[in-house]
Amino acid sequence: MRPVILNFGSCNIDHVYTVDAFVRPGETLSSRTYQTFPGGKGLNQSVAIVQAGGACSHIGRIGRDGEWLKGMLHSLGINTDFLTVSTEPTGHAIIQVTPDGENAIITHGGANHTTTQSEIDSALETTKDTDFVLIQNEIKNVSYIIESAKKRGLQVAFNAAPINNGVEGYPLDALDLLFLNETEAEQLSRTRGTAEIIRALARKLPETKLIITLGGDGSIYHYKDETLKQIAIDTDQIVDTTGAGDAFVGTFLAHLIKSGIPRKALVEAAKASAECISRKGATILSEIT
Repeated sequence: MRPVILNFGSCNIDHVYTVDAFVRPGETLSSRTYQTFPGGKGLNQSVAIVQAGGACSHIGRIGRDGEWLKGMLHSLGINTDFLTVSTEPTGHAIIQVTPDGENAIITHGGANHTTTQSEIDSALETTKDTDFVLIQNEIKNVSYIIESAKKRGLQVAFNAAPINNGVEGYPLDALDLLFLNETEAEQLSRTRGTAEIIRALARKLPETKLIITLGGDGSIYHYKDETLKQIAIDTDQIVDTTGAGDAFVGTFLAHLIKSGIPRKALVEAAKASAECISRKGATILSEIT
């Protein structure tokens, strides 16, 4: 059986407003358009995994208002046996998108923060040695998931987004892969400049594969003596950058597991990220309303 990526991740409902400029303090703006999309870093990455040909099981919680998200994931071939319904509302995001495709986002965790350790244990009990665990920082119990997965001999990938002061308290040295954008990498390494960031993180986490996305400057993979650089893939039009990083993470991990070749994974992830920013919404899926 092929490896399965167990994604302990968020599921959100994204409320997307097209605006001429981001709203300022004390200001009220009318949006040009309003649309609703499935979202959340976890959901986006699960979708990217299966679109890249990987096998994925999504573990987390939604509210009753988000049960359609479970149906959508299931229809894509994602295992949703451990995506349960909470009494809390589904997590959601308020997203402003400007004409040049930039975004400003406010999130509410909601049901994403209610997954219990017993539910985590139940999901991990279904694993085999070749499976992977993927986590983002939009959920609770991150340290518990990392430690529990490593006790079972599983490889663990962590996308440290959104980054906060709590990330440095996680057992990062146990990670097999760490995904960061440039801002997150600067904060975690406490330095600036790509070369300096890589040196600092490699000293701190010598057994962890580092994948750093650099926006329009592409991405970098570093592990021990190997450093690979990938240029960003040009796209005709930048419509919405929401979810581009998630498309990158899910696609990279799926292709790395399939091929074992970091260079191939970088190229495919760059292609997926470029496709994502060329349309509205954080996944390739159409809007819901």
